[in-house]
Amino acid sequence: MDIGASIGPYVDRIGGIPESFSFVELALGEGERPLGAVDPGRIADRLAAGGFGAVVHLPYRQPIATPVEQIDAATHGYLDSVLETAAALGAETAVAHPRARGSGHDHLVDRVAQLHDHGADHDVTVCFETVGHAGGLSLERVGEAAASADAAVCLDVGYAYLEAGVGGIESFLGSYADLVEHLHVHGARHRGDTHIPIGSGDVEYDSLGPVLHDASPATATVEVFTDDTDHLVDSAERFDAVCAAETGDGPTVSET
Repeated sequence: MDIGASIGPYVDRIGGIPESFSFVELALGEGERPLGAVDPGRIADRLAAGGFGAVVHLPYRQPIATPVEQIDAATHGYLDSVLETAAALGAETAVAHPRARGSGHDHLVDRVAQLHDHGADHDVTVCFETVGHAGGLSLERVGEAAASADAAVCLDVGYAYLEAGVGGIESFLGSYADLVEHLHVHGARHRGDTHIPIGSGDVEYDSLGPVLHDASPATATVEVFTDDTDHLVDSAERFDAVCAAETGDGPTVSET
């Protein structure tokens, strides 16, 4: 499993990410880094200089399904442009929130399939994230929607733990592990803290490590919201260790 670090919209942080990471995850689009402020060639050069691949997080806030077809058409046209930009800077994976508003839930699967197809047009795999704890679809509904649309899943381990605990994650993976191609990993606390360093919260990574390893996602992003690279590296090493503990696998993030 390749492990990367989230930098949000702050592309200037690429140069400060330790070379032990395999990739960086960038947030592009409205509400994050507007496309007009993105120079794909320059970002690609920065990534290459650090030896990094890229994952792109699509805009967080706008729903992909609403009661109004014209709104959805405009949204998906815009997201297609974001995916085109993602491909231009070298990303092969993108993360999307499968949000719906009102009766848009009735055709959410169609919209998930449509966004999946947009990604495929640009050779980018769109992974739909489990953000039920943050007000999105429940774990099971994300799995059902992705399975119905023949799409991929990004399992946010911190949110999923707060939503359903170890048992809920194990049950989800028992049904949908074959769809999980990307992870977001971070510490979290039941009192509401999220995106804190791994090991500083309530998430039982020691229990989850073997089942996450067995799911065999291709990539995992340390989604810890800090510019302290020591916290990022420590989180990556802790996560890598629990995934490898019962398998004898070597680390994928080198020691610093």
